[in-house]
This record gives sequence, C-alpha cells and structure tokens, in this order.
Amino acid sequence: MVESKPQNLIEELKARNIELTIQNQELQLAKDKAEIAAQKLNLLCDLSLVGYFIIDCRGKIVKFNNSGLALLGKTGDDLLNFTFSQFITKKNLPNFNTFLLKVKETNVENFCVTELTINQEKQVLVYLTVRFLEKEQQYLIAALDRTEKKLLKNILPEKESIFKEIQRIGNIGSFQFNISTNFLEFSQELRFILGFHDSIPLNIIEKWLDIIHPQDREMMELYLQECILNQNLFRKEYRIIRKNDGEIRWVDGWGEIIFDDEANELSMIGVIQDITDRKLAVEKVQNAETRSHRIFESSKEGILILDAITGQITDANPFLIDLIGFNYDELVGKELWEIGVFKNIAASKEAFIELQNKEYIRFEDMPLETKAGYSIDVEFVSNVYIVDENKVILCHIRDISDRKKVDLALKERSQLYFAMFEKNQTPQLLIDPMSGNIIDVNSAAAQFYGYSLEEFKLMTLSDISTFPSEQILEEMKKFTITGPSYFQFIHKLASGKTCDIEMYTSPLSISGQALLISTINDISKRKLEEERLVQLNNKLKEVNVLKSQFISTVSHEFRTPLAGILSSVQLLQIYNDTWDKEKKEKLFKQIFDAVQHTTALLDDVSLIDEEQTSKSFFRPTNIQLLPLINEIIEENICVSETNQKVILKSNLDIKNYYMDSIMIRHIFNNIISNAIKYSSKNITIDLNEIDNKKIEFIIKDRGIGIPDDEIKYLLDPFYRASNRGAVQGTGFGLSIVKRFVDLHKGQMLIESVVDKGTAVTITLPYLQQ
Repeated sequence: MVESKPQNLIEELKARNIELTIQNQELQLAKDKAEIAAQKLNLLCDLSLVGYFIIDCRGKIVKFNNSGLALLGKTGDDLLNFTFSQFITKKNLPNFNTFLLKVKETNVENFCVTELTINQEKQVLVYLTVRFLEKEQQYLIAALDRTEKKLLKNILPEKESIFKEIQRIGNIGSFQFNISTNFLEFSQELRFILGFHDSIPLNIIEKWLDIIHPQDREMMELYLQECILNQNLFRKEYRIIRKNDGEIRWVDGWGEIIFDDEANELSMIGVIQDITDRKLAVEKVQNAETRSHRIFESSKEGILILDAITGQITDANPFLIDLIGFNYDELVGKELWEIGVFKNIAASKEAFIELQNKEYIRFEDMPLETKAGYSIDVEFVSNVYIVDENKVILCHIRDISDRKKVDLALKERSQLYFAMFEKNQTPQLLIDPMSGNIIDVNSAAAQFYGYSLEEFKLMTLSDISTFPSEQILEEMKKFTITGPSYFQFIHKLASGKTCDIEMYTSPLSISGQALLISTINDISKRKLEEERLVQLNNKLKEVNVLKSQFISTVSHEFRTPLAGILSSVQLLQIYNDTWDKEKKEKLFKQIFDAVQHTTALLDDVSLIDEEQTSKSFFRPTNIQLLPLINEIIEENICVSETNQKVILKSNLDIKNYYMDSIMIRHIFNNIISNAIKYSSKNITIDLNEIDNKKIEFIIKDRGIGIPDDEIKYLLDPFYRASNRGAVQGTGFGLSIVKRFVDLHKGQMLIESVVDKGTAVTITLPYLQQ
C-alpha cells in the first residue's frame, strides 16, 4: 500500500471534480441566461398584458406606457404630475411604502397585490411586479389589472430604460439595419459590446463588418448576404475585435429580415449577445476533461467507475488497484458486490439501488478488506454523472485510517476544550478577529450578558460594545500579532444596562482558523471604587492646599500683632525709667490694640470649623436688635480710632427679634469693620421692613470698591480682592458671615464699583418671638 501523502492528493482530486461540476453548471447557466434574456426582449417587442411605470425614489411617475396610462384613467402627459402613491388606496398605502423600501434594500425583484383608486371612485385590483434600478435610482413597476382578468392587446411601446435594464442583465444589445437606405442603428448596450464610443456615427454596414475578426469576416459577409437575399432568419456565432480596447470577444447574433410593404423598404432587426464567458467555459470544460484523465491516473485515492444501470465496474485507477491488491482485469467487468473486498453483498446491492434513486451515496466510515486479508477503514462516496448521454457512477474510495486517529485525538481535545471553556465560571468569548463575529460563548457569558447561545452566534463584538466597530476590529487584529493582550471596554447587556469590563485575550488556532479567546471580568464596582478614590484624593489635595494656605495666612496674620507686642514690651523694659508717662501710655495703647487684633483673629479662626457654625450651634434668643447694632458700631469706631461716622437709619417698629446674638454680632462686626478699613468717608446703615416678613440691612461705603470680576469669589475662604493694598485680614471673614446668614435662612448680596464704594445687602426672615 502506497503511503505517500494520500490525504493531499485526495483533496486535490475532490477539488478538481468540484471545479469540473461548477464549470459544467456555469456553462449551462450561461446558455439559460442568454435564452431567458432573448425571451424577455421578444416579449417586450410583442403584445403586452401589463402597464409599465418608472417612478423615482420620491414616488413621482417619470415614464409610462399606453397600458399604464389606460389603467390609471389618465390622458397625455398629465400623469407626469402625479406620484404613484396617489393612486394607492389609503388602507394599502403603508404596506405599499414598506414594500418599496424592502425592494430597494434587497435589490431583488418582488411582487405584491394592492388596490388602486381611479378617478377618485373606481377601485381596481392590480398585481404589481417591482424592481429597483440601482444605477438610475428608480423603480420599474409592472401593473396587471386583475379586476376582470382580461387580456390586453395593445402594442407595448418600448421604453429606453426598460430596454437598458434587460439588455444589461443579459449582456444583449439590439440593432436595426435598413437595407434599403443602408442606415444602421445600435442600442447603447450594443455599442458597449462592440466597443464603439457614443460620439462615433454608425450609418453604413461596413462599420459593423469592420470589427469582425479577419478570420470570420468573409464567412459572415457571405452569410448575411444569403440571409438578406432569401429573407431568412439568421443566427451565427463569430468573433469580433472590440474597437475601444482591441480585445477579441465571441458574440452570438440572431434576428430576422422584415419587408415594409407601405414604405417598400427591407430591414434587418435583431440582437447580439456577448458569449465570451460561455465560450471560455466550454474551453474550460475541455481542458478540465484532459486534466480529469490525468488526475484519474495519478490520484492518490481510489477511483471506480461503474455502469449506472448494471453496476458493472468499467474502470479503476492505479491507486485503487494497489490499495486492494486486485489487478485491472480482476476488477473491470465485475459487478461491485462480486468483489471480495465488499463482503456484505446484500448491503452493497441495497446501496446501489439507493444510489440509482438519489444519484448520491456516502459512507463516511466502512471497513474494506484487501485481497491479502488486511482491513482498511475507508470513506466511500458515489455520484451519478452523465457522460456522452450515458449515466455512470463515479466512486471515490479514500483511506481514512490516519484520519480516524486524528479524529480520535480531536475528540479528546474537544472534551478538554469543553471542560476548560464551557465549565469555566468566568465569561469567555470565542471571536473571529477579522470580522469581529462571535463564534462561540460559554454558559457563564450567556448568563452574564443575558443572550442565548443562538443569539450570540448571530452577533458581532460591536453588538455588545459601545466602542466604534472600526476601533474594535483594529484592536482585535493587534491581539493576533502581539499575543496575549489586555483591554478595557464598556459592554452592553441584553437588559440595556452597560458595565465596565476587562478583557484578557489570547490568539489560538482551531482547524486552521485564527481565532481569539477572550476572558471577561466585570469591573464596574472596581471602576466606581476607583472613581470614588480619585474624588477622595482630589478632595484631600484641596484640603491640603487649604490647610497650607490657612497655616500660611494665620501665621502671617498672627506674626504682625505679636511682633508689635514684643517690640513694645522690649522698649518699655529698656526705657521704662527714662520715658515720660505719655510715651509709655502710647506703647500701652499699641500693646492693647495688638492684643485686641489677635483676639479678633482667634475668633475668626475658631469659626472656620463648620461644626461651630452648624445648626447645632445656632441658638436664637430674644434680642434688642437696634441697641446691639449701635454697640457694634461704637466698638468698631473706638478700635479704629477714625474720624469716620457710621450713620444708622432704622424704619423698624419692633424692638425684640428672635436671632442668634453671637452670630448677628459677628455678621455686622465683620461687615462694618471692612467698610471702615477700606473707606475714609462716612458709612450708612439702613434697616427696613419688607412685606412685614423680612428685615433688610444695607451697609454702604464710598471706599476703594471691588473689581467686578472678583465679587463672585469674595465668599470663598481665604479669598481677598486684588486691590486690598496693605490692609490686614485673613480672607475668611465673609465666608463665615455667609454661613451665619444661611443659618438664619437669609440672603446676602454684594454690589461694588471700583473707586466708588461697596454695598452689602443682608435680608433676614422676620423672626419675632
């Protein structure tokens, strides 16, 4: 038994036989196509039973024939002002529009039955056949009146677009040659077949004969003259040399001679079809027969040829003879079941009868015993063919002993794959990296995504990912090159929910196909934790910045008064005995002021903590508002040692109000202090009642003012206006004021103009107890 790579030769013979079968089918299809196209053309030139319409994509009628005009009850070109949908009944219109969209999307001719309304009253049942002309972006509609089922006998006036479509499908061109005037007309498709440019006039027969191949020209000229002389039908296959590119093409021309009694003119009409592909197919068949014989002799699989009627062996190739150990004479002329290697004679006869009925039979695995008594596992495939009008059976006998060993190994690997893939509790996808198609998924993936296995096999990776398909395919291709890879996607579940996933992907090969196996982990919770951690880190950074800014600011603010106290104390220590009382009193005053300033700073610092400005520290009581505000004014005037005046104007009738006195003191102490520090002129405070519900406090100064673009930042902790100059301050006083106003459920508004002054308006609810 010869063992030299039998599998490759078996596959080669199989491929050759398939190629021969396909080529035979292509030849038959080419013949059928030509005949069908000719029938369509003749049908259009004969009587028509239908009305034809061409409409554009908006539904407007652009062309029609007489039968179509009569069907819709219109005359002349009035029909061009209508859309075809205007004649469809209202109840059928939605289905008709959907039908047109389906025809356009599938680009396949289709039909439907619908009703037309003629002249707003008559209803006609019609059978519509519709085709979408992609090149012209139009619909070709054939409408047959089925209301009375009558035959139409009007001659169908041919329309150019219909001819073009039929001729394009069949690669057929039409012509008309007036023999009396020597005038020749070509269709556009025939110009294309013959290679003539549109601008070239064709009005003499020599122009046509000029393109015929020199070896066929004399034959064709004599043939045409004979047909014209005898007024015979003609049909002839011949070669041409195409004008535009010089390519040799085979064409099939057929037609007839027509004599016009009225005009006393003789004409020839017909069609010409390009049959080059068909001719090439015939040559391929002939070449294939030669190759088949060579394959038969050199094939590394056994081949038997049987008589399909008797079952007798008519031929056997050398490989089969060597495989089973019988010589050629021992096989030829014997019936299949007479050969000892096919032990079960009854089963062989039954198989032969089945083969005669079905014309195909296959045994994927059957034992075959050689003449020497050895057992071989073979695949036995039989097909019935027609050869020279006789049925023969071609049997392929392939030694599959090695393949069975491979199948066993694959089965074991398949079981291992099932254990590792299907039983894995982590979602896994098997993906085609070139198309993104999902080839397989395990149960964990189906449960995670919410799709069934059947649904998954109709999906691509783009169906479950929010990323663009182009980006996904690009990444998949990289995975096949770089090996194991890691990526993060956002995937969509069947429920519509999205989740963050991480994908570990590795390339693998199954049956020679490059695939990717991807393990999916849901990291949505981890992502949320990461985002929360990032936010916390950002907040921590902000707190650190504020802490640093606070320490720097407080350190600077405390250093100034403490330095003044230290300096004053040192001077008193040195000059206590020599200085007079007035000078000492001046230093004592400086020490006192510095202490007061430090105390004010400490108060501000203590109020930075939100805990001390929260609702739990909001303790309103009955207070006399006007005396408290006057007291605050006097304290600020005294500390500042200024000649400024703070003018208080009150329109309040009530003496006692229910407020937190500590917070009210801080609010007005801070605002009045700022007004005095940043203004050298008098300050006014207006107190008004609003709708007997609220108290409005308006504190105005005529100081340096605040830049307009900085007002919005004044209530932020530590912020100080850029034009503050050398005036001391921490920058968080107003932020605390705003917090106290909010605790009173009030509102605060700051309005300012640089170099003109500032107005702070505080509105508190009318609280009285």
